[in-house]
Amino acid sequence: MTQQDMARDASAGSRSDARQPRTDTGDAPAWPGWAALAGIGLGGFAILTWIVASRTPIFFDQPLVDAAHNLAAYMPLWQGLSDAANLPLIAIGLGIVAWLFLAHRRREAVLVILVLAAVTAGSEAVKELVARPRPPGFDTSIPGVVYSYPSGHVLEALTIYGMIAILLWRSSLPRTVRIGLPIVFALIVVLVAVARVAVNAHYPSDVLAGFLGGLGCLGVFGRLSQVVAGRRTAASRAAA
Repeated sequence: MTQQDMARDASAGSRSDARQPRTDTGDAPAWPGWAALAGIGLGGFAILTWIVASRTPIFFDQPLVDAAHNLAAYMPLWQGLSDAANLPLIAIGLGIVAWLFLAHRRREAVLVILVLAAVTAGSEAVKELVARPRPPGFDTSIPGVVYSYPSGHVLEALTIYGMIAILLWRSSLPRTVRIGLPIVFALIVVLVAVARVAVNAHYPSDVLAGFLGGLGCLGVFGRLSQVVAGRRTAASRAAA
C-alpha cells in the first residue's frame, strides 16, 4: 500500500469517526464532574430542606416576593410560562423516551423514565414532609395544589431540559446546535422560575430548591447515562 493510499484511508476513517455520536465515554475514566454536580445539588437541596422544614425564615424570600409584585403588569406572560412547565413538559418528557426507544437506546430510555419518576415522586414526598403553605393570597382552591416547597415546575423543567441538553451534547449534531439549544433551555428554566414567583405560587427559596434538586438529578443522570453509553460503545466494538 502506498503512502497516498494510507493517507486516503486515514482521512476516510477520520470522517467516519466525526459522524459518530459523542458519548464522552469509551475507555476513558468517568468524568468526576457528574458526581460533584450530584453532590452539590442534592446536598444543597437537603440543607435547604432542613432549614425550611425547621421554619427558619429565609432572608431573601420576602424582598424577592415584593420585587416580583412589580411584574404584575405582565401577568398573562408569567401565567403562560408557568402553564408551559406543566402538561407540555410532560409531553416533552414522553417524547424523549419515545425517541430513545426508536433509536434502539432502550437502556437510556428506561433511565430517563426512572429519573423522571424519582423526580416527580420525590418532589411530592418532600412537599408532604415539609408542608410549607403557599404564599399568602395564592388560590388554594385549586385541586391537588396544597404545599409550596419545593417548586416542582422548576425541578422538572430543569431535569427534563437538562437531560435533553446532555443527550444533545453527546450527539453528532453541529456544535452550534449542541451549545445553542442548551442556552435556550437554560433561559426557559430561569423564566419559569421567575414566573412561579410572579404568579404567587412559590417563595424564591422554593424555586432555589427546584434548581438544586434538578442539578443533583442531572448529575445522577449524567453519570448513569455515561455508563450506559460506554457499555453500548463497548458492545458495538465487540460485535465489530
